Amino acid sequence: METDVESSMTQAKNDRLLQVLKQAGLRLTPQRRAICTWLAMTDRHPSAYDLYEDLALTHPEISRATVYNTLNVLQELGAIVEISFGSDQIHYDTNPEPHVNLICLRCHTIIDFRGQLDVNLLGERVLHETGFQTAAAKVDLVGFCAECRAQRLAEIRKLASQPTSRQPD
Repeated sequence: METDVESSMTQAKNDRLLQVLKQAGLRLTPQRRAICTWLAMTDRHPSAYDLYEDLALTHPEISRATVYNTLNVLQELGAIVEISFGSDQIHYDTNPEPHVNLICLRCHTIIDFRGQLDVNLLGERVLHETGFQTAAAKVDLVGFCAECRAQRLAEIRKLASQPTSRQPD
């Protein structure tokens, strides 16, 4: 169940997304409102397809074009961040604040790292060492999540335990 603080944060996020669309000159249609509400409530890193599939269940009038266009506007104006890591789909991060994403190459799960790692300090170091002023920071660490590492280890063990067949000389 969502706490009052979480509910307040979700509402603020939704209001911010709607304000960005309004400032871009777009009408706040029921479909665009539904997209913003869905984005404000999720802690996932959805693809446009994920968002469309979820919303189409409760909003059958929504079109793929509206989802893609709305995501593009929100991304272009910095309200959400595009995450692309070589898979077929682009994912979106609804948290535009500097943070680290952990991206699994196998299952494509994206997790926000919440440990102590100050991305802002990286920007300050870059400025000091190179004179390059960062406007935004996005750090993606790409590798394998614990579950995929365990699955791969089990696959390797299974292969190692199988008898090898020798081909006749």
